[in-house]
Amino acid sequence: MLRYTMILWGILPVLLFVSIHSTQTSAQTSEQTDNQNITNYSLLCDAGDTQACVKLAAIYQKGQGVEVDEVKAAKFYGRACAGENAQGCTELGRMYSKGRGVKTDDQKAASLFKSSCDQGYPKGCSSLGYMHFKGRGVEKDILLAFVFAGQGCKGGDAYGCTDLGMLYDKGLGVTENPAKAVAHYKKGCDGGDITGCTSLGLMYQSGRGVAEDKVKARALLTKSCDGGHADACLKLDMLKN
Repeated sequence: MLRYTMILWGILPVLLFVSIHSTQTSAQTSEQTDNQNITNYSLLCDAGDTQACVKLAAIYQKGQGVEVDEVKAAKFYGRACAGENAQGCTELGRMYSKGRGVKTDDQKAASLFKSSCDQGYPKGCSSLGYMHFKGRGVEKDILLAFVFAGQGCKGGDAYGCTDLGMLYDKGLGVTENPAKAVAHYKKGCDGGDITGCTSLGLMYQSGRGVAEDKVKARALLTKSCDGGHADACLKLDMLKN
């Protein structure tokens, strides 16, 4: 027994060394991959590949292998947009609307969203609809908000579906229709928009547009709360009590 114990204690340091070395090697490989991606995307972007510019912008925006640099992110989204890349225009518009990497400019943001929507990019249409709903950078127009949210949702943008659901829910720009609100909230939630999940959960809680179901309401609100939606956490606590 003592012999096996001694052997085990002799092996443990070796295993620990191998584990640490493997972790360090993995981290180094990941860093090398990130650096290579930056180099490759930079070359492609310089050569006129607008999608490479978008990917490069996202790297700087999210800090993937580099320090977060929203100024550079905006710069590369701008280069993509200048090359008529609709995604680049939308993301640059979002940065202008939030004042991230650039000075807040709602008119510029709305103009970029329109450019993107005109190119058929669903997220650009949804974003333009939101600007019309809020009256930010454009005239407040609920009917146009409904139209552009509809275009976004039809193209598969989850946020547009959620916005459309809200308009049907509250009867803004369209006749109030809880059932259609539920259908669009579900599309938004299924597409990854936790606000859509929260709204759908509340519909199940109240039984508006759908049969009341506290279990489904709790599950949806929990999903949204876990996803960081503060209002869902509050509603979930109220439901539990």
